[in-house]
Amino acid sequence: MQTHHPMEPSGHKPLKNSPKRIAAIVENTLFRALIENSTDILVVANGQGEFVYSSPSIEKYFGISSTEQMGMNVFEFVHPEDISRLAVIFMDVLESPGKPFFLEARAHTREGKPIWVEGTVTNLLGTEGINGIVCNFRDITDRKNSEKKIMQATMEAQEKEREEIGRELHDNVNQILTTARLYLDCIQGLPFEQQHVIKRSSDIITTAIEEIRKLSKSLTQSFQKEIGLELSVEDLLESIRRLEERLQVTLDFSMPSEDLLDDKLKTAIFRILQEQLNNVLKHADASIVHISIKQTPDSLNLQITDNGKGFDPEKKRKGIGLSNIISRAEVFHGQVTIDSSPGKGCHMTINFRLNRDIQDRP
Repeated sequence: MQTHHPMEPSGHKPLKNSPKRIAAIVENTLFRALIENSTDILVVANGQGEFVYSSPSIEKYFGISSTEQMGMNVFEFVHPEDISRLAVIFMDVLESPGKPFFLEARAHTREGKPIWVEGTVTNLLGTEGINGIVCNFRDITDRKNSEKKIMQATMEAQEKEREEIGRELHDNVNQILTTARLYLDCIQGLPFEQQHVIKRSSDIITTAIEEIRKLSKSLTQSFQKEIGLELSVEDLLESIRRLEERLQVTLDFSMPSEDLLDDKLKTAIFRILQEQLNNVLKHADASIVHISIKQTPDSLNLQITDNGKGFDPEKKRKGIGLSNIISRAEVFHGQVTIDSSPGKGCHMTINFRLNRDIQDRP
C-alpha cells in the first residue's frame, strides 16, 4: 500500500526550490530593489547612444519617464559645450570593451535646467544579458555650486591680498630704498674708489626701486570700475609696451553693454588677460600679441593670440598659470579653449555665456 505525503498531490514528486533557484530569485529581487531605490542614475544605451534602459531615478533628475526616453539619444541631454568632448570619449568606449571610463560633464533636464553629473561608462555590448553600454552617474550639482562659491571667495581673498602686498611694497619698502639712495647721493668728497662703490650701490638700489614699482603696479593693477574695462585693459597693455618695447600688442574691444555685466566678471576677465600676458612674456618669446574682447547679446568672448614658440596644452594645462585661468573662467560659466603646438604660437579663447547673468539683473 502506497502512502502519500499529506502535502503532495497523488502521483507527483515533491515541489522543491533548489538552492541555486532560490539564490537567483533572491539576487534578482535584491538587484531590482537596489536599482529602483538608488539615488544614482543607471542608464544602458546601445551602440548609437540610444536609451535601452534607465533606472527610475532618471525621472527625478531629468523629468522623463522610462517609457518617454525610449528611442531618445543620451546626447540630447548633454550640455551643448560638452557634446564634442563626450563624443570623443564615446568613440573610445566603443573601441574598448569592458574598460570603465570616468567622466564629469554638464547635462540639462527636459526643461533646460542645468545639472552636473559624474560617473563611469563601460562598454558591455558583448556581455550576454546586458548587451549595452552601461552608464552609472550621480548628481554632483550641489558640490559643483559649493566649489564655485569657494573659488569665488578664494579669488576675492586673493584680490584683497594682492592689493595689500602691492601697497606695502609701494608705500613702505619702496620708500626705504628711495631714502637709502638719497643718502648715498648726498655723500661728496670721498676718494675715487669709494665714489665708484657708492655709485654702484646707488645704481643697484635704483634698479630695485624700479623692479618693486613694476611688481607693486602688477599686483594692484586691476579692473577699475570708475574708468571701465576697456581703459583698464589699455592701461595694462601700455605698461607692457613700456616694459617690452619689441613686443607689438594690439587690442580689438567691443562691449556695448558693459554696464550690465557684473564687476566681478570684469575683474576675472582682467585677471585672466593679465595671467596669460604674463605667460607670454615669460615663456612665449613672441613679437606679436593680439587681444580681442567682444560682447554679443548672449556671450562675451576673450581671445589672446601670440606668435610665440607655442606649447603642448595637455602638458602645460597642469601648470599654475593655466590652472588659474581655467578656475577663474569656470566660476562665471566660462569655457576655455587652447589651440597651440610647439613652434605654432598660441590661440586662447574664453567664452562666457551671458544670457543668464544679464537677465537676472534688475
